[in-house]
Amino acid sequence: MDKLGIEPKLLIAQIINFSIIVMVLSKLLYKPILTMLEKRKKEIAEGLQLTEKMREEEEKFQQKKAKMLETTRKEAQQIIEEARKQAKEEEKEIIADAHTQVEHMLQKGKAEIELQREHMEKEVHQSAVELAVAMSKRLLGSVLSNEDKHKLIQRHIKELESVHV
Repeated sequence: MDKLGIEPKLLIAQIINFSIIVMVLSKLLYKPILTMLEKRKKEIAEGLQLTEKMREEEEKFQQKKAKMLETTRKEAQQIIEEARKQAKEEEKEIIADAHTQVEHMLQKGKAEIELQREHMEKEVHQSAVELAVAMSKRLLGSVLSNEDKHKLIQRHIKELESVHV
């Protein structure tokens, strides 16, 4: 080894020094650096896990929100449909009431017209009877006796009643 320029004592001393430096560095630097790297790795993993969990929660929240919106839309649509149905029913009721009132008014008008017609017929009949009596009295006043006059008047009244009926 002398030929190579290596001294064995110096080589052993350097090996021992190197070993001591490696041990010191491993105790003082390597283990704390590894511990720090492990801790950092754990923190990063926890951060990623938390991020994933938050993403999942947001996704669940978005789904829940979408369901709530859909439910609200359906409820609103149902309320609108019910309101339309109720409005149609009320419209039908109002129309039916109006038809009933119109029918009632027509019946009342017809009844009133019928009463007026009957009243006018009675008045015309009464006037005709009075006119017949007056004419009969005037024409036959001097010729017929009271009993004949009475019979004649009764006969004319019966004729008028049969014509009227």
